[in-house]
Amino acid sequence: MGNPPTGQDWRKLHLWQIQPLRDAMVIAGVLGLLWLGYALRVVTVPLLLAMTLAYLFEPLVGMVEARRWLSRKVSAALIILLAGALILVPVVVGGSFAAAQGVKVTQRLVTNTDTLIRSVDNPDNEELRAQLPGDAWRDARDYLVKERARSKARDEGVPDAAQGEMSDLARVLELGIGWARANAQTIGKQILSAGGGAVGAAVGTVNWIVGAAFGAFLTAFFFFFICTGYGRVIEFWRGLVPEKRRGRVVDLLGQMDRVIAGFVRGRLTIAFILMLYYTLGYWIVGVPAPLILGPAVGLLTLVPYGAGIGVPVAMVLMWLDPASGVRGEWWWIIGGVLAVHGVQQVLDDYVLTPRIQGKTTNMDTPSILFASIAGGVLAGFYGLLLAIPAAACVRILLREVFWPRFKAWNEGKAKDLLPISGE
Repeated sequence: MGNPPTGQDWRKLHLWQIQPLRDAMVIAGVLGLLWLGYALRVVTVPLLLAMTLAYLFEPLVGMVEARRWLSRKVSAALIILLAGALILVPVVVGGSFAAAQGVKVTQRLVTNTDTLIRSVDNPDNEELRAQLPGDAWRDARDYLVKERARSKARDEGVPDAAQGEMSDLARVLELGIGWARANAQTIGKQILSAGGGAVGAAVGTVNWIVGAAFGAFLTAFFFFFICTGYGRVIEFWRGLVPEKRRGRVVDLLGQMDRVIAGFVRGRLTIAFILMLYYTLGYWIVGVPAPLILGPAVGLLTLVPYGAGIGVPVAMVLMWLDPASGVRGEWWWIIGGVLAVHGVQQVLDDYVLTPRIQGKTTNMDTPSILFASIAGGVLAGFYGLLLAIPAAACVRILLREVFWPRFKAWNEGKAKDLLPISGE
């Protein structure tokens, strides 16, 4: 479908023969497909997830088939069964324990906050002060009582050089207490719901489980047929590339595939290992709710340096909900968390990444850091996840396509750097 002959009456042309309208129709068609995919996300999300999983498992399935150990259908069925046994069951069981841990930690924090408020409001009541767990809560209570006394003395005009305005830290704590006091009833209702006392929460949980089970079923269904017919899927997409440029495009896509596949498969494997490591490490040092925080921080390792967020979060949780004995001391809270993250960094940089992922992207540390920051600024969390493989693909395009053409144009061997009408 080319452009109309020069001089032809535009009134006798079809809409798709008018270039601006044709471009607008193509753009509208693409946007329409995206909207339709979003509207049918109940089906399209499992389909895309199944395609991604088939792509990730293809090397394993292809190797098993090439060595004639198992057929593709048997391999796909075994992957689905193993995924259900090794992933879904532990996730459901572990999620139940994690939810219980989260509820207990939240309830303790609410109780301690309420005791802190009542103790600050009644500074002479030593019984309330004794109910506060650990030195951290008692120090905060004593600090607020002292600052309130200083502020009250200043307002009453007591001639004492030690008197003065309340410090900024005390103001922040006072604001936090004021917010907690104003929302005490709402927080109590939320804790009751989290503890299982609300029927609505139970119904919502059941609905979520049913929806997740249906999504898992559709994903497994699509995965089986895509995995068993992976060769036909590749041939379909290969057939969409014009014959004239097929060799060049396939070569570029092959280079990008090696980069993306190596990075994604490697990072997912490393993240899974580190999720187990953080869960165990946090449990050893005494971080509250390790079944929640450990997997969350381990998952953040998909983003370069993302696991660093876990350092202050773990320290604050240990400070607010201290363990008994040595694990409640301030030096253990700081040193234990730093030790867990320090060992993780060494393990990731010198053991896991070289052995599992290798240098698939061929990008140095400054380039990785720049790509991660740029991806996060432009597209948020998803940009952080996709920044490195996307930057590696752009690097391949620049090296294989743009740079040779630029050199040819610079040396006078090409008339145009970016030809529009074709070659």
